[in-house]
Amino acid sequence: MTTPETDAPAPAPAVLRWGVLAVLGVLIVGSLVALGIQAVHRGGNPFSTTDKVQAARDDVMSQARRFMVRVNTYGPDLLEGSKMPKYRSGVADLVTSKFGADFQKNVPYAEATVAQAGLARTTEVYAVGVGDLDLDRGRATALVAGSFTNSFPDPQDKTKRVPADPQPYRVEVTLVRQGGTWKVDAFAPVGADQSGQSGQSGQQQPTPAPTPTAPAGGAQ
Repeated sequence: MTTPETDAPAPAPAVLRWGVLAVLGVLIVGSLVALGIQAVHRGGNPFSTTDKVQAARDDVMSQARRFMVRVNTYGPDLLEGSKMPKYRSGVADLVTSKFGADFQKNVPYAEATVAQAGLARTTEVYAVGVGDLDLDRGRATALVAGSFTNSFPDPQDKTKRVPADPQPYRVEVTLVRQGGTWKVDAFAPVGADQSGQSGQSGQQQPTPAPTPTAPAGGAQ
């Protein structure tokens, strides 16, 4: 007579419960450690609703986006005589005095292109990110990707415009904090050969039509 086989005893529910709790505890501790490491590198409190670093990053991105839109949006509707005073002042509000001096010195070339050829430019910003942020020194860099579109009057119908193909750009914008406000101090194409394209201040020199993609149509 054979002895019937019996199943192995099932683990006690209490043992399973404590095992699950132990695993969850390890995961929670690991998450807290990761957040703590992020806080050290970011210089802020990951549990705080008022993170100064994140606020500064938001300000830098917003200012870089605003600058790229203003510097690449102009046309005959801004002309007053042969100049574009609103265009000048709009860009000047966002830049340092050093950058602004170069911009004001070279913007007449862009104004001449608008006045003589009827050039207009619009831009679209796709994405903005912070490449570097140093709150102690008050310096930051932002990476901006987008495209601009030039258009000219239709020779067959002056009431219409003929747009060119959109031109993509990727630029690095350098900003400094002045009086609590982030100001653009320079910008240049990302990945472009900058040899012979920058002034002594290290910022790309402007040319007739402010363009952030190539020095031949270069950026301010």
